[in-house]
Amino acid sequence: MKKSDVLFVSIASVLFLIAFLAVRLIDAAQATGEVYAKVFYQDQLILMIDLKTNEYVLYNTPFKDRIDVGMAEDGVFYVPGTSTVDMDALYAVDEYARDNGIVGIKLLVESAKIRVAYQESPRDYCELQPPTDSRLRPLICLPNELVVTVHTDMESDEFIPDTVLE
Repeated sequence: MKKSDVLFVSIASVLFLIAFLAVRLIDAAQATGEVYAKVFYQDQLILMIDLKTNEYVLYNTPFKDRIDVGMAEDGVFYVPGTSTVDMDALYAVDEYARDNGIVGIKLLVESAKIRVAYQESPRDYCELQPPTDSRLRPLICLPNELVVTVHTDMESDEFIPDTVLE
């Protein structure tokens, strides 16, 4: 490796580190102290959850009948998933899901962070993602057409939008 190559790699690494830290600083500066998760299924916003209180807004979409919020007080939300259809593994450990015949993805909110607790996909990458409370780390489950984004820059009065079901 030439001296100029080492210099270029060093400068590029330093610039990358500075950019990364700047993005983290901007994210922290814009944070309001409120943490909300927006759940999208097939590119439609279907659910918004306050990660601190487990309060939620259920949107009036064609999928509203496939969303179950009966365990919302415990931080458990069931949302639709395209490839999640075999629920035997979940039914073995989740009595509520079995008794209510729930088919879909189980989202779990704990310590103001959200994660995918159960889903079916070819390699189960969705469940392997760590819990998140950062807008820089969304939960993405492409086989199930599900995306969960976290918003830390919203005020509490923005939590209730105009087009909601509940």
